[in-house]
Order: sequence, then structure tokens, then C-alpha cells
Amino acid sequence: GQFIQKYPSSGYVPVALYWQGNAYYAGRNYKEAIASYQRLIARTPGHPRVPEAKLAIANCQLELKDSRAAKATLQDLVKAHPDTEAGATAKDRLARMK
Repeated sequence: GQFIQKYPSSGYVPVALYWQGNAYYAGRNYKEAIASYQRLIARTPGHPRVPEAKLAIANCQLELKDSRAAKATLQDLVKAHPDTEAGATAKDRLARMK
């Protein structure tokens, strides 16, 4: 968090947000994790970590027992990033959710 406040225009901010999200996720702070991942996506929608961030958001939503939101996130991920590893994982998860 401090890195992001100190260097808000740094090219490393998206990666910092991604790892911050992962740290929150590991600590079971799912709402904070979602907020970090969403900030990454909003700031740099074309960043290579965006598909993974979307997948992580879906994981958080599932942990929060919000399967409807998770399904929507996974569908968005498949549509927006079909040729990524995260997109393929999302496709598998959706198939198992039905």
C-alpha cells in the first residue's frame, strides 16, 4: 500500500496492486482483495495481469458465497480474454458451475 501512495505514477503500480490483492486474499480479506484487483483493472485495463486479476476476483466472490457475481466475472473474463490461461480456467469453472 505504501509503495502505491509513494509512487502513484510508477509503472510498477499495477503489479503492486496485483500482489496486494493476493496478500489480502491470502489473509482472507476478500473485499479488500477485490478492491485491489478492481483498481488494477480500472487503472490499466490492457495490463497482462488483468485476466488473472479477474479470475482472482471470481475466486474472492466464491469465497464470499456470491456465486452469481462470480459467474458474471468468469463470463466477462472468457469474453474479454479468451486466449489467456486465465480465460481457459474461467471457461472450465463455468462449465462446472452449471
